[in-house]
Amino acid sequence: MISLATDDHTMYAAIKVLHSVLSSSAMCDKLMKHNYGYQVLTLLLKKKMQLLNNRIFQLFLSVTGTAELGFGSSTITNLGIFQHVLCNFELWMNTSENLDIALFSHLKEIFQSPREGPRNAEIAHWVQLIPRLVFLFNDPTLSSTKISTISSILGHLLKRYFNTQDVIRIGLFIVYTLKPSSVNEKLISTDKGSDSLLEAGSQTSGRMIWLRNQLLEMLLDVISSNKFHLSSELQEEMFLNLGPDWFLLFIQDHLHPSTVVLGLKLLLYFLYNPTLRARFKDGLPGGSWVENSLLGVDILMDNLKGQSTMPEYGSCLISGFQILPTFLSHHIHIPEVYLFVASFFLQTPLNEVTVETKISLDAMLQWLLENHNGESVLQPGLCAEGALLLLEMVKAIIALPITDSEEDNWKVTYPGNVMQFLCLIYHNYPQDPLWQSSDFLQALAAILFPPEIPKRRSNSSWNDSVALTAAKGQSRAENPTNPTIHPARKQISDFLKLLLIEILLCNPPQKQLHPLDFLLEASPENTTNQQKRSFQSEILLSAMGVFHIVSEGCCTISSNGTRESQQSSESIPSLANISYLTQKLVEKLYSGMFTADPKEIILFITEQIMVVIENSFSQKEVLLSVLYSSLNRVILYCLSKPQQSLSECLGLLSILNFLQEQWDIIFATYNSNMSFIICFMHCLFHIHARSYPEGFGLEPKPRVSPYHQVFLSPHEDMREPGEESLPSLSDVQNGILKTVLGLWHQLMQQRRQVLEDTFKMDLSVKPGESEVKIENVTPLWEETTLKSWQHYLASEKKMLASKPNTVQQSKTSSWSGSLSSAMKLIPGRQAKETECKTEDFVSCMEEYRRRGQELYASLYKDHVQRQKCGYSKAASEWAKMKNQLFNELGLWRQKLGTVPCSQWSLDWREGPVRMRKRIRRKISGESLKNVNQAKNNETSPTNAENQDELMPDEDEDRDDVEDCNQLTFFPALHESLHSEDFLELCRERKVILQELVDKEKVSRKHSVVIVQGHVVSEGVLLFGQQHFYICENFTLSSVGDVYCTKHCLSNISDQFIFNMCSKDRPSDHYTCNRYPYSDIKEIQLMRFLLQEIALEIFFRNGYSKFLVFHNSDRIKAFKSFCSLQPGLKGKGIPEESLNIRKSIGSEKIMLQKWQKREISNFEYLMYLNTMAGRTYNDYMQYPVFPWILADYTSETLNFTNPKTFRDLSKPMGAQTKERKLKFIKRYKEVEKSEGDLSVQCHYCTHYSSAIIVASYLVRMKPFTQTFCSLQGGSFDVADRMFHSVKNTWESASSENMSDVRELIPEFFYLPEFLTNCNDVEFGCMQDGTILGDVLLPPWAEGDPQKFISLHRQALESDFVSCNLHHWIDLIFGYKQHGPAAVEAVNTFHPYFYGDKMDLHKVTDPLIKSTILGFVSNFGQIPKQLFTKPHPARNAQGKPSGKEVSLSTGPTGCPPPFFCTLQNLKPSLVTVKDMYIFPLGSESPKGAIGHIVPTEKYVLAVEKNKVLIPHLWSKTFSWGFDDFTCCLGNYGSDKTLTTFESTADWGKCLCAVCPSPTLVITSGDSAVVCIWELSMFKDKVKGLHLKQALYGHTKSVTCLAASMTYSLLVSGSCDQTCILWDLDHLMFVTQLPIHRASISAVAISDSTGDIVSCAGTHLYLWNINGQALASINTACGSQGDIQCCYLTEGMDWESSNIIITGSWDGIVRIWKTENVRTSGPGAGPESHTMESPDHKGKKWEKNLALCRELDINIALTGKSSKNNPAITALAISRNQSKLLVGDERGRIYCWSRDG
Repeated sequence: MISLATDDHTMYAAIKVLHSVLSSSAMCDKLMKHNYGYQVLTLLLKKKMQLLNNRIFQLFLSVTGTAELGFGSSTITNLGIFQHVLCNFELWMNTSENLDIALFSHLKEIFQSPREGPRNAEIAHWVQLIPRLVFLFNDPTLSSTKISTISSILGHLLKRYFNTQDVIRIGLFIVYTLKPSSVNEKLISTDKGSDSLLEAGSQTSGRMIWLRNQLLEMLLDVISSNKFHLSSELQEEMFLNLGPDWFLLFIQDHLHPSTVVLGLKLLLYFLYNPTLRARFKDGLPGGSWVENSLLGVDILMDNLKGQSTMPEYGSCLISGFQILPTFLSHHIHIPEVYLFVASFFLQTPLNEVTVETKISLDAMLQWLLENHNGESVLQPGLCAEGALLLLEMVKAIIALPITDSEEDNWKVTYPGNVMQFLCLIYHNYPQDPLWQSSDFLQALAAILFPPEIPKRRSNSSWNDSVALTAAKGQSRAENPTNPTIHPARKQISDFLKLLLIEILLCNPPQKQLHPLDFLLEASPENTTNQQKRSFQSEILLSAMGVFHIVSEGCCTISSNGTRESQQSSESIPSLANISYLTQKLVEKLYSGMFTADPKEIILFITEQIMVVIENSFSQKEVLLSVLYSSLNRVILYCLSKPQQSLSECLGLLSILNFLQEQWDIIFATYNSNMSFIICFMHCLFHIHARSYPEGFGLEPKPRVSPYHQVFLSPHEDMREPGEESLPSLSDVQNGILKTVLGLWHQLMQQRRQVLEDTFKMDLSVKPGESEVKIENVTPLWEETTLKSWQHYLASEKKMLASKPNTVQQSKTSSWSGSLSSAMKLIPGRQAKETECKTEDFVSCMEEYRRRGQELYASLYKDHVQRQKCGYSKAASEWAKMKNQLFNELGLWRQKLGTVPCSQWSLDWREGPVRMRKRIRRKISGESLKNVNQAKNNETSPTNAENQDELMPDEDEDRDDVEDCNQLTFFPALHESLHSEDFLELCRERKVILQELVDKEKVSRKHSVVIVQGHVVSEGVLLFGQQHFYICENFTLSSVGDVYCTKHCLSNISDQFIFNMCSKDRPSDHYTCNRYPYSDIKEIQLMRFLLQEIALEIFFRNGYSKFLVFHNSDRIKAFKSFCSLQPGLKGKGIPEESLNIRKSIGSEKIMLQKWQKREISNFEYLMYLNTMAGRTYNDYMQYPVFPWILADYTSETLNFTNPKTFRDLSKPMGAQTKERKLKFIKRYKEVEKSEGDLSVQCHYCTHYSSAIIVASYLVRMKPFTQTFCSLQGGSFDVADRMFHSVKNTWESASSENMSDVRELIPEFFYLPEFLTNCNDVEFGCMQDGTILGDVLLPPWAEGDPQKFISLHRQALESDFVSCNLHHWIDLIFGYKQHGPAAVEAVNTFHPYFYGDKMDLHKVTDPLIKSTILGFVSNFGQIPKQLFTKPHPARNAQGKPSGKEVSLSTGPTGCPPPFFCTLQNLKPSLVTVKDMYIFPLGSESPKGAIGHIVPTEKYVLAVEKNKVLIPHLWSKTFSWGFDDFTCCLGNYGSDKTLTTFESTADWGKCLCAVCPSPTLVITSGDSAVVCIWELSMFKDKVKGLHLKQALYGHTKSVTCLAASMTYSLLVSGSCDQTCILWDLDHLMFVTQLPIHRASISAVAISDSTGDIVSCAGTHLYLWNINGQALASINTACGSQGDIQCCYLTEGMDWESSNIIITGSWDGIVRIWKTENVRTSGPGAGPESHTMESPDHKGKKWEKNLALCRELDINIALTGKSSKNNPAITALAISRNQSKLLVGDERGRIYCWSRDG
């Protein structure tokens, strides 16, 4: 109705009906889903898009269940309509009333609903709504309003049903909007109000930025929403799945500031989580978002592309806080960046930061100070990472050059604002551990680190910028500000001064490095040792300045004496800090890192000694010991320095003067270290004697320049103001000598006695002198002092050697900038390596961006491709639906008027023994669509529109490439031209794509040639996970991509095979067939054109495929099949694969079975043909059968007369003596003429070829077309065509020297090929006879069925059985070639022998082409199977003649019951797990419904129950009040599983289980339902509907199925029987109307014959639904037949045995007999349907009653009128017993022995 709608009113009415149907029945919705109905509906609506309006849209909302917004439930109830109609945005975006806006608004409302929103959002997730919405952004015409609405919908979906995979898909698209780093977005305007901005499409970058920001804001809203609280677990999952590099992508240098702000805000929001912050700090691998985007994603087109190596995503691991400052340094001009980082620093949630973006940074930070939550700071503390980020940004600004322009004003103000902010935070939270943390101190120090190496020591601006405070007595000149030095350095210095005071006033941390160490060891990357010395010197001077200030205050307080006790302990430096600093000063001095005047250290230590002495400390003596020890080391260091230049001498003089001035303090009694005194004396000796002017102490390592060259250089610019000149060197040296003598004098006065007492020797060479002069010291003392000095030097060297390791470890483990602890603790890590890692990470990010954008482009193309495939599949399903509606069983079948002419075609399906009996009837001429239009001229004018509605628009196909390339303004596709763009041109591949199962992954591809009959076409074999695909008329490109043969050059290298493909290639016939690996029964290695390059795949349903691997891939493909289907056994085909019926002793080999007459001659010949490589699929290798008869003139056949048969020991060329001699003469003439003996042969033609096969079967499709093709496009001359069996025999056996043809298998089982059933015009013969049906021998009486029956009997006759081995020797055995073949006159041209011709050795292409052409035209010899004479068949057996039959059973087995009908007697039956029924007893379970005889037991179940093969251990039951069905164990009443799905179809009246996984039910609904029963390890997984078959109009009463022939028969109360194909699940034909309701049906698995029963009428049909016989049993009303059974006799037997059971309790046995007829249509049932072999029929089958079996008569000798009805029949495996069940639950057996 929708397809026929012509205006919006009829469209509305049609949808209204649909609404009513779907709302009234749940089954209708299930059927819509099962039949692809919703997709078909979408297709039809797309065709009628111009008819859609708001009224219809509202109706669809009602169908969906969401129309009652605000009034009732708005939950989505119809998932199909929602998924396929409403969510098909392409459908609504092109309507005239802009229905897409209404749709988006409606979606927004149903998802934001607090009540139904979560459920609706969950449904939306199931139908992949978020990816669909994201793909809409690729439309360049999408307005800003729609974009905002879609973004809002996405937000509501994530809030109501959060799913990480959806977030990743959105994140993938956001990355897709990024441009390469070479494109700068910073100057692009993103003004939303500009209309031109949003309409300019791909040229407008502003729209892209705005769209990106919309989505980032949406994600921010989702994760930070107050109403929707995202749990920490989901936050962590989202962050870890996206990965840190995804967030960093939006903070890149080239991006627009608005994007950067949003990206940073999004990242920092996640980093508030301590767990995520730690993970971010420790380092996360990059590219997680790309890898996670691939999870669960299958791109259809990838299955058709070459196997490209997947890129390996390396684990690029790096700390997030190491790389983040690098990105932020590019955005230091954006005030919002500082605000968000500062909020992060204070742990203030970003969703609480609502400052306007137009205000200054100072105002922003001020607002944050006033509004942040102090408790959130006090509990967890300040965020160290946030502080480091702020300092890194300050550092980046200070490194920039400053200009006077207003634009650069921020460079001056921003660092000051940040430092002011930090100072205020410090005053608010001074106890936070951040301020003394190593990372913070080192980051702060890194800002003040010298930017370049100073050339000289001066009071320059450099010193002003670095120095924190000056030591006591040191003055600095204030020079004008240097423009290259940032003013903010002063603020940073002041802040560091505050921290230093705090550090030195507090007790140092235990078992940790001192905070001052972190400052001292701060060493940014790429710094020199000179810079480090200068920086450490300034830090140490500043630290001494702090102590100086504090100590001055202490002294003042102490001198007053009044407030000493009240002094706060916090204002007094820690003793430990005093001790630490003095030791650190000495250590740095000796290591050469202190470049200031060493006198500063002496002054500092002396001052501290004075403070300690004047105050009372608990550990005063210990501290004084440390201070004096340090002081002594500094003094010795200074005295031992060089004294050559003026500056060096001045320095020494200054030190000596200070020692003299502070003698009482320095040499106080506390300083009682005798070693120091001795070393001091040694220094005085050398200075006095000037023996070592170059110095005699330790050289600092590494040494760049001595301290005196830095601090005391005599340059003029180093002079103090007002200073005019310096003293001369000689004056200074004299002063040094004078001061040394004074020091010596003081030393001797105070320490002489102690020294002499200690060392027990006099100091002076003149012992009596009261004063010891320095020049009079004894040599022994000089030696003593020298040894002490050497010991001192050794100890200092040792101490210096141990220090560097500690310093280096401290340096590498403490400096970070923003390195995480995970990266810092790597021992020996060099700064340069870190830099490389950072660069690698940035490069990695760019690579991941490119890959992600390519992935999104592929996903979008895949989305478009899936849409096209969906439309194609919907069109195909719609065509099937229309066919069901208009076929002969359809709802509107009357509208077709007359049924078009039937065309009969042979089905390729093989039945038992590989016989192809099924004939399909097809509609010829125009398609059903055109027929319908031709028959209905009154159809509306819209027919022109409807004409093409079965297939997708050609315009759509034409626009495939454009649609796929609508990636519009986004940059990914324009960065590089993808090589696969050309693939989009090949639209024919849609045939393959729509056949691929969901989530399919094609692992291997092979180029093949598909052979079916004479048609050879190129194709591709695809190996999937659970299925393989054979694609016809497709090829593989050189890189492994799949193309159709129209768009790509052929992959076939063999020129001859290529020509065969091109010869009959259909121009537009592209197909793809999907096969489960489990359907493969066997695979045979085959030959093609004499080459071992083919595989033949046999399927369980009887079909097969013949594939040629022209590129030597056959073994690879075969191994692939074996690996994917382990059950395959390899080359040999077992008996089962041929559907050969098993008999007792099936383990015997086929030869032994044939010899013992356990299988028929036909079976054995077919087996030999199969093993020899003969196949139906290749007409050049068609199965070959022998001519059997030589008598085609007699009225009757006498099988006892040998002359009736041909001579099977001779080939066809030697059947007559005359012709035999001619062929021998031909063979010898080659030798006499001295010709090439290698071509000696009797026959130049062959007994089997494609033209021979086609000529035999020319009257039946598809062989009619085959014959014309082989003949050049037309039929041959009528006289030369196959028109008479007799003439053909004479031509092949005697008359024609070029004709030695044999027969084909169809001569023994297929009567239809002998009649011109399709009324083909073959022309007239010379005598004027119109060529039609084949002229049959007189003994066939003009009836093809009789001919086939007698011909088959002749094949199975005793004469043929005794001589068939001779013919086997000729065709398959030792007489095939060689001397035995010459002797038997059985040699053919060498080209026919595949074993002789090795084409690989033929190098000449012309010769090879000649050989292959010869073979393709004339055929080829089968593979040789036997090299010795074939054994004969055993002589014993039944006599030949009309009694020939193997139905008497194998040797040693009892004969079938129907051979001794008059001797049948009833007997007791043992039924497993039921009851042992004495004759006449009843079962409490009621009527018997199904009987199954096995080898050991008889199984039986009651009515409405059936046993499931092949184990028969499970039962399927029906007939319950709730219309459900159940599965149970045999012998138990316990139900294993109840199937409620069957209840939708009403009451079930009948069911059948033809296989373990197939259940067929039907009943009052008149619909036949095919169900798939899923089992796993003996457990039921479910019952799923495969197909619903429509055709009956009333209740279906009975079913019968045959898996052998894949046939289902259903009988109904409407008096019809319908045949269904179980392979294709479709209608085959309908049997003619019966006389009453159908009560029983049955199918023979051996012959395919069908029995149907209607009332008292009994009908017999062949497999194709053609009437064979019928009879009215006329036994009264009590004689209605209730059940029937067909015996499994041999398929060549002329008679059928049928058993019926009736209401009257009598079992009747019927047999068919041949009866002459006076003309067509005679017989008991003259209403038989048209059949292809009834023309000219002179006899027909009749049903004759053979025996009635009455249990009462057998037991009592009397009949009874109250006999229970017969309800079930069965025959034992060996057919010796007839099992009967009745309505009273009794089972009894009839057999010869009783």
